Amino acid sequence: MPLTWSLPSFLAATFFFFSCDNKVPVNSENQQQVTEISILELDSLIATHPDAIVLDVRSDEEWAAGHLSGASYVSFDWDHRKEPLSKIPWDRPVYVYCEAGGRSGVVTEELRIIGHPHIVDLIGGMERWMENEKPLDFGLPVPLAQKED
Repeated sequence: MPLTWSLPSFLAATFFFFSCDNKVPVNSENQQQVTEISILELDSLIATHPDAIVLDVRSDEEWAAGHLSGASYVSFDWDHRKEPLSKIPWDRPVYVYCEAGGRSGVVTEELRIIGHPHIVDLIGGMERWMENEKPLDFGLPVPLAQKED
């Protein structure tokens, strides 16, 4: 099946692809930006950046009900979630998703404030993924990579 792109999706993916070549993408205020891309474009993103971290930030119960294959996990409900988020390597993109999009927006903002340079909020979350009958995984999370201090 051929891959079709809408113009906004193509422009967003192009921006993200080229910004990942820089150590820290900048805007006029020299701050990192969060890119928003549909979760349905995850396969294309992974093909472009196979080393990316796919991060599920839903609850423990939601994780157990099924998640994306190859996902790491930091529960939004964890009081200490900022500690593992701060240890994510900066040389790899991070694709964040939740159930519908609210919690991933909060976590991507936390990552931006920490200073992570390559953040993508997967819009639509698991609701959109499942509406499109995409596959679920029920295994253990991929250990979250740690940057060197």
